[in-house]
Amino acid sequence: MNTVSLVKVSVASLTMTLVAGCSEYGDFTQEQICRASLAAIKGKSPSIMMVDKKVVEPETEKDVFHISYKRPDDGKKWHYRCKIDKTRAVWAQGKDGRWRDQAQDPTIRFKIEGEDILINETFPDGSTALDISFSIYMLGGKS
Repeated sequence: MNTVSLVKVSVASLTMTLVAGCSEYGDFTQEQICRASLAAIKGKSPSIMMVDKKVVEPETEKDVFHISYKRPDDGKKWHYRCKIDKTRAVWAQGKDGRWRDQAQDPTIRFKIEGEDILINETFPDGSTALDISFSIYMLGGKS
């Protein structure tokens, strides 16, 4: 194998390794994004958000995470569902609640900046309900 071929193979190999290690969401998983989003809008620590199961939504083929947490002050357990749609986290309460994706619902957007995820909730009138960020390490670390 000549030097040019060796360099081409090496570059192709390195490119494949880099691309395989990259995600649409950096080092964050969709599960971590859902946990962070729900923690932000519910005013809780992401560490208490537990993923009970993951299913694939048949009509969209999106992953849906069933997430719960126990409220620390009274022990009541709350259940939610969450899915990722590009840069939005869409949620529903319980197993039968409606998806919060209508015009009258606040919008939850996220942005990945290195090892931090920024969560923004905006009301339908355009006003911001909250801006909060979490480190990937608050969500269990890198995948």
